[in-house]
Amino acid sequence: MNKWKMSGLVILSTLVLSACSVKSDADQLYKQPKPLSAHVMLPENIEPQSTQVLEVHVMQENKTVNDAKSVQFNVWKKDAPGEVETAKAHYDGSMYKARAAFNEDGIYYIKTDINARGEHILPTQQVTVGKLSKEELRSLQPAENETHHHHSHH
Repeated sequence: MNKWKMSGLVILSTLVLSACSVKSDADQLYKQPKPLSAHVMLPENIEPQSTQVLEVHVMQENKTVNDAKSVQFNVWKKDAPGEVETAKAHYDGSMYKARAAFNEDGIYYIKTDINARGEHILPTQQVTVGKLSKEELRSLQPAENETHHHHSHH
């Protein structure tokens, strides 16, 4: 009879424990916020010695985000990464805008630093200002060798 009690206890324990298992779709029961997205709009042609308006439309779940903690543009010239100009953006009713100066010809990077709704995103874009040197033009073109890597295994 002791065998039957032990077998019954094992079966009962198994049933109780299986009832407490986590559902495979448990994570779907809680609302999952969609990630932020940003559409950065930059001028097509930027002349040296000019100040330009930089704009970004921040969205989440196809709705405009108008309550970001902070939005700013960090602008630097490719050959001077230590000299970053920071322009704090302000919401104008439809998007975030800031002004940044582009003093000389060259390749610039614009990193949009967005903190909103517990998320932090940093979309970065490259722009050209004025006329580029031959060296700068070459750096914009992908190297042929980079696209064709062949590795052989012995």
